[in-house]
Amino acid sequence: MNRDHAVVIGGSLTGLLAVRVLTDHFDRVTLVERDRFPTGAAFRPGVPQSRHLHVLWTRGLEILEGLFPGLEKTLLGAGAEEIGVPSDVLWLTSAGWRTRFDVTRLLTFSRPLLDWAVRSRLTGDAAPSLDVLEGNEATGLLARGPDVAGVVLRSGEAVAADLVVDATGRGSRAPAWLATLGYPSPPETLVDPLLGYASRFYAIPSGFDPGWKALYLQADPPFTRRTGGLFPQEGGRWICSLSGAGRDYGPTDENAFLDFAKGLRDPVLYEAIRDAEPLSPITGFRRTANHRRHYDRLPAWPHGFVVMGDAACSFNPIYGQGMTVAALSALALDRCLREDRPDLERRFQRRVARSGAGAWLVATGEDLRYEETEAAPTRLSTRLINAYVDHVVATANVDRRVCASLLDVLALASAPASLFSPTVLARVTANRLRASLH
Repeated sequence: MNRDHAVVIGGSLTGLLAVRVLTDHFDRVTLVERDRFPTGAAFRPGVPQSRHLHVLWTRGLEILEGLFPGLEKTLLGAGAEEIGVPSDVLWLTSAGWRTRFDVTRLLTFSRPLLDWAVRSRLTGDAAPSLDVLEGNEATGLLARGPDVAGVVLRSGEAVAADLVVDATGRGSRAPAWLATLGYPSPPETLVDPLLGYASRFYAIPSGFDPGWKALYLQADPPFTRRTGGLFPQEGGRWICSLSGAGRDYGPTDENAFLDFAKGLRDPVLYEAIRDAEPLSPITGFRRTANHRRHYDRLPAWPHGFVVMGDAACSFNPIYGQGMTVAALSALALDRCLREDRPDLERRFQRRVARSGAGAWLVATGEDLRYEETEAAPTRLSTRLINAYVDHVVATANVDRRVCASLLDVLALASAPASLFSPTVLARVTANRLRASLH
């Protein structure tokens, strides 16, 4: 493959991370984005989930810091909050309240702040080799026989490229584009918990100090479907996100929003926001299905084209793993480009599938607990694993080492299989025995 020019379609975090990696391997990189980027940390239409709760787990933060040294300092300097997990979080799990051990940390911020920080670094560090085509939309692939040689813009302009990266998210048209080149549609898997968010910003009341920085009240499926999160962000504000599965959507009506919060498993979140000053309207979001396109299973694949991020595999955002998976995919792209081996594109699609496998198991395993979830019939193995995970969660509430192992899985620092290690198994078994004796 020549490495003169690469094109990235889509300027969300996945696309920005792809650009960062490609600037190390190609002479020129072009980013095609339908929106026009704001000058600062502002919301834009192309990131519809940006008005809701975002956290960046440790693994994702490590990768971003490696790609953009000093990024964490920039975020903290702009007001992002560092949260000890679970030490700073009042956390009601499906098995009860979690002991506030000092285990790990995460950053919480608005999505526009992160995107602005990354864009600023890209346009500064990679400016000579980066061309940004804002207000442009790719409508198809430029073909060279069965392979891809660039993209076609809505204006009709053809942009030649040695590699095209589709980072257009859930709305990706890659299956249709591949079909025009004669490739079959990829197999797809859908697990839809029929979950909807509603979110609002509040001013953190002056002098408010209850002994915690963040609240997380989880549902307890199949008995309850509602989840609530209250996390600090830059600007001395909270982001409050309420969600419900099985079409028990978080409401966008003023009174219904507070009533929904009152209906969570504990009133602490409602009591915190009841008299707090709202700083924004209530915004809804319902496109939360787990959707996987198995490009790695196709018998043939064109040279010059790859798909990554939500365009390949998207997750229910309630678990906060999407940004870390995007970072893992960027790391996979970098490693594939550094290898002096043929068939880059096929290798990358297989690694993208592996990068998201842990997050997929976590998200779908939890979402399959709701009886309303639209999916293929739940396998016996999934029900057995979920039963064991219930015991892991209960043990993690009182055992720091198991809590650390569970959080490593949630943060995608360890594979879900690590929860079956001899150490975790022994501690879970011991906790179950203690519970049976009381």
